[in-house]
Amino acid sequence: MASNKERYQFRTLTGYDELIIHLSGQAGEWLVGTTNTSDGFIVGNRTLFCDLLSRMQLTPTTGNGFRRPLSLNAGQAQYSELQLQAEWRIGRKVIRRILDEMEKVGLIKVEKSTVASTLTFPCIRKWRFGDTVIVNPYRGSLYTDECGGVKGE
Repeated sequence: MASNKERYQFRTLTGYDELIIHLSGQAGEWLVGTTNTSDGFIVGNRTLFCDLLSRMQLTPTTGNGFRRPLSLNAGQAQYSELQLQAEWRIGRKVIRRILDEMEKVGLIKVEKSTVASTLTFPCIRKWRFGDTVIVNPYRGSLYTDECGGVKGE
């Protein structure tokens, strides 16, 4: 008999009309893989990445979701390992491994401080909503190999 256990609904990408992403081969391979949750479910790595990416600020703002307000630039997301653990139902060691793997393949950069932890997305080149186009200030430096891109592109 199927359980009616409530599950976290992973966030989806919204808020923009166009998103330009540059992936390395390693990032593409990682995204098609899967991760096991603590309660025995299998979730696609692409779903986890999209959940994090959906938290990215499209314009500068102040994040109020944690202990202290944090000024976030466009292209940044504030996160908490404890929040991800509760939402994704994945242990903190696995959360750290997932974030490390995403960072290794160039999908994200993790910055931890005493105030808050933030993510940037160097593989995102730019996004558009309406007539507004924003070039990601955190993209790989001139599209270097960090995101699998070509320098000067």
